[in-house]
Amino acid sequence: MKSTNKITLSTLDQTPRMKTFRANLLLLLTAIIWGSAFVAQDNAGEILGAFSINFSRYLIGGIALIPLFLVMDHHDPEKDSAKKKSTYRNSVIGGIFCGFALFAASCLQQFGINAGADPGKAGFITVMYIVIVPLFGLFFKKKVGLFCWIAVAIAPFGLYFLCMNGFVMPEFSDIILLLCAVVFSIHILVIDHFSPKANGVLMSCIQFFTVSVISLICTLIFEPFAFTSIPKALKDLVYLGVMSSGVAYTLQIIAQKNTSPTVASLIMSLESVFAMVFGALVVREMPEGRKIFGAAIIFTAVVLAQLPQPKLNRNKE
Repeated sequence: MKSTNKITLSTLDQTPRMKTFRANLLLLLTAIIWGSAFVAQDNAGEILGAFSINFSRYLIGGIALIPLFLVMDHHDPEKDSAKKKSTYRNSVIGGIFCGFALFAASCLQQFGINAGADPGKAGFITVMYIVIVPLFGLFFKKKVGLFCWIAVAIAPFGLYFLCMNGFVMPEFSDIILLLCAVVFSIHILVIDHFSPKANGVLMSCIQFFTVSVISLICTLIFEPFAFTSIPKALKDLVYLGVMSSGVAYTLQIIAQKNTSPTVASLIMSLESVFAMVFGALVVREMPEGRKIFGAAIIFTAVVLAQLPQPKLNRNKE
């Protein structure tokens, strides 16, 4: 009996290496979308306040995720209704907590952009959360490797060159964006706590609607006349809601099934690079050599923070 092993294109397409390659491409596209979103935020910020922007973009993002959730829920193989209810309950609770954190972080980010920070600088300062997260992890007894400590040490130097003109105090927008990075770090840790026991799409949808509701309340109080200006920024708001929130998040959760968290974080951190690139191409804000040097240092810190970490303390044998 003769046996033949045929390797077809469809077979190659299902190999682990090919799946990983495709996942990394999706994550690269995610980083591009998130990086370009800083330009849309900058454009929308010229017309609307931070609360109006966040109300609109996250309402659109939440609506955009509803069809995805319904499709995934329809094809969910889980038959245990009790377990499903528990997952949905954790998704709602986690989504609300994440929503409060995301509301604070998004508002700080938009405040910083509205205060005068260009999209490139905003992108690089925001991505500092990748360095801050390991520090916060110490409070939860999570070990930090040598490369992370090096990253934490060199990142402030990059931040200095990026944000400061000589020996002067940082601009107000830089301080706001740095606070934004801190709150985003909290947001990431909250997601890390709830995501293992929740439905990712549902939790994201709930957090988007939570942000939108809180932003609506703040809009009615602080920006009551903003609603008439929303149509003027509709194009940027739709891009932020559908692409930056809905599409990019969907790409992320699909891609991370077939690649390691370390590689995923590293690729997604490229959003800061694309923020500066799109700022130069679209907004025509060419960065100075000093800012490029500072951005390079920060990006080096981001890369170091994502590399496999050698242990500082080794048990004696």
